[in-house]
Amino acid sequence: MNWLEVTAAVIRQNGKVLICQRPRSKSCGLLWEFPGGKIEMGETGEQCIVRECQEELGITLNVERKLTDIIYDAPDYTIHLHFYLCNMIAGTLEKKEHNAIAWITPDEIAQYEFCPADKKMLQLEHNLLYTLSE
Repeated sequence: MNWLEVTAAVIRQNGKVLICQRPRSKSCGLLWEFPGGKIEMGETGEQCIVRECQEELGITLNVERKLTDIIYDAPDYTIHLHFYLCNMIAGTLEKKEHNAIAWITPDEIAQYEFCPADKKMLQLEHNLLYTLSE
């Protein structure tokens, strides 16, 4: 079984968090996620999340702290997903790879269908986004 080390940014701003809709052509197409990506060889989780958000969203992040880890068993691989609390400190948000992006409040989360690993985090840490948005 393949093991993937992946990061995700919980980016907060004005009581909302940023979510992104995956492209139709990728796995979990059109489902929502917290932005991030695979950790490259020799890269820390913090470096990965900053790089991924620069590449995919055109923004620079400040990583405040690690929030939680989730292990999700997909059919062909296991994902170890590291969630980081972040703030956008520079750049203009762009849809470079995603189908859509949205700033949502914690109360709006139920309106979106998330990728399985992100959904697992939201189920296990259901109070997390409420505490972060305050």
